Amino acid sequence: MRSLVATFVLTGLLVGTAEAESAVKSTFVRLTNNANALIVEPQMADPKRARFAILLTHPDHVNTFNYFIGDELAKRGYRVMMMNYYGPENVYEEFLAPLSAAVKHLHGIPGVQKVVLAGHSTGGAVLTFYQDVAENGPKACQGAERVYPCRGKDLGNLPQADGVMILDSSAGAVERLIALDPSVDGRHPREHKPELDMFNPRNGFDPKTKSGTYNVDFVREYLAAQSARQMSLIAEASQRLAKIERGEGEYKDDEPFVIPGSSVHAYDGARLDLADLQLLSKSREPHPLLKADGTMPTQILRSMRPPLGLAEAMDRMSQTTMNVTVRHFLSFQAMRTDLGYGVTEDNVTGVEWRSVPNSVPGNVEGIKVPSLFMSATCAPHLVFTEIAYERSAAKDKEFIGVDGADHEFRPCKPEYGDPARHAFDYVDSWLLRPGRF
Repeated sequence: MRSLVATFVLTGLLVGTAEAESAVKSTFVRLTNNANALIVEPQMADPKRARFAILLTHPDHVNTFNYFIGDELAKRGYRVMMMNYYGPENVYEEFLAPLSAAVKHLHGIPGVQKVVLAGHSTGGAVLTFYQDVAENGPKACQGAERVYPCRGKDLGNLPQADGVMILDSSAGAVERLIALDPSVDGRHPREHKPELDMFNPRNGFDPKTKSGTYNVDFVREYLAAQSARQMSLIAEASQRLAKIERGEGEYKDDEPFVIPGSSVHAYDGARLDLADLQLLSKSREPHPLLKADGTMPTQILRSMRPPLGLAEAMDRMSQTTMNVTVRHFLSFQAMRTDLGYGVTEDNVTGVEWRSVPNSVPGNVEGIKVPSLFMSATCAPHLVFTEIAYERSAAKDKEFIGVDGADHEFRPCKPEYGDPARHAFDYVDSWLLRPGRF
């Protein structure tokens, strides 16, 4: 049995403003009966940075203890807590209790004055959901706009973080929505309507290049059918939940809910934009761009992601089938759409961003603490990150792109040098900006 707090030392190189050899201390912390964490920090405290504690996590039972963000920020002199949650993840509000314990623990460390959340990948939605509820109380997740409102009792007085960083985060449920295949027959998953199949060469797909060029009519009909299928799934799951809660369901508590022609990750499924690079391809407004040569021009940001239309992943249970439960789907993925649903080169419209808590653009509407939004231009999250930035309630907010960076801030081509260095040096400067914290 591991102890409540265990400390050990790893030797590493701190790369902060004055690169110097130093040791990194790692401390294991048991937070709750189903969550623990690893804190990494310099063995010798950095005077300017020791007042900060950074918190990151990732859902889907991912082990965060070797998360690259923890390494990058510890190198620069920061204390970083990487939290693992081991609960069932049946409903989204499960994350609130362990995150509350994590924030409380960090605030209790001597010398820590500010706790900042660092959301990367699907961790961004989890952490922004927490901060939204912490700032606004239970009403943030119990309103009529929610498909599956929070039902817990201890949602008030959650300790707040002092800042939020969205570091190439997934937007949440909307990225499952745009990957939902409208050509699939839910009862016979391998049967597709050819006129709605994005992987059908007659509709503009090229299997050799994994890319597609879809005409306006196809895109319009595809998205209309996608929206209709999403709303049908929400209706079906809601009806089944009502039966369960009346005691008429197949089980007393929940039921399996299997969605063929869906997605498991943000880079698979029937996402038109993964094949047609004209879609979700640029920002609407100019923003600063961190370039490999050290310059930072302000310009329209353009996605540099490669085509990734994975036709071979379709009709597979492991890659394009959402195998969840009724409650999980309604709580995590049931983002509503309306008649204005659309996907263009620089926007996604017609979605109810706050219908689910798994939504960075929806959650940040309630977050007022200083917020940094950072997007890697070789990853598929650029437009979603700008949408979140625009919807953020924070008065102190910034949006910045990282040229040639993939989802983990590695260079997608050699000429882009070391985008991770530029990205996390900027994070360092953002945190230390006089007057911000």
